[in-house]
Amino acid sequence: MQRHATAAAHAVLFVCALSLPASSALAQAGPPLEQKVREALRKERSLLRLDVAVVGTEVTLTGELDSFWQKSEAIRRSLEVDGVDTVATEIEIPPVEGDQELAEQVAEAVQNYPHYSLYDYLDGAVEAGVVSLWGRVTSDRNKPRELFERVAKIRGVQDVRNEIQTMTPSTGDTNLRRSLSRSIFRSTHFERFQGARNPPFHIIVERSSVTLVGWVQGEIERREMERIARMTQGVLRVDNQLQTIQ
Repeated sequence: MQRHATAAAHAVLFVCALSLPASSALAQAGPPLEQKVREALRKERSLLRLDVAVVGTEVTLTGELDSFWQKSEAIRRSLEVDGVDTVATEIEIPPVEGDQELAEQVAEAVQNYPHYSLYDYLDGAVEAGVVSLWGRVTSDRNKPRELFERVAKIRGVQDVRNEIQTMTPSTGDTNLRRSLSRSIFRSTHFERFQGARNPPFHIIVERSSVTLVGWVQGEIERREMERIARMTQGVLRVDNQLQTIQ
């Protein structure tokens, strides 16, 4: 009888020993994935109205938001949560009322971007509320991201296809840009634009190659700017894409 009691005691102790790691693991388990996603969304007040559902590693977001930017932020913040592999959305945003009106708003947002300079060039298109942006910008800040945010916040934008390229940083190109702009604005044809934040033409310099884009008054100005660019020391190639108003 004593032997059986001892064996039983050992059996209980053995079972308890097995249960300890499970209890420890339970204590160390983090919050459920849904809770972590909600906490990530809570950092942006406008996203609090979204419903969150989780199945496995897939998150589904449902609700209404005011802009495509808010929708993209909800997706981005959810994907940054550890354990989330995919995000499905059933988010509704305001519909586009007209592509022409939306295109004008996008153009205004780009033109008013305070860091859009003489040395950047952007273009775009709007179709069924989907905005496409392309062009090249200098690398002094994250201009593609900032421009995406400005455009994505416009009411009616359904999506933004951001194909803006950042040019490779180069001290030589920076110096060449300054030299070119000084020579251009010293010309009697272009001195009226000196100090203008956003002139109608732009000078793209990359790897010592120069691309002239935008608008000038006529063929004389078009040829004059190309001549100045070709005469500037350090320029390897000039691509004149300037268009004339007259």
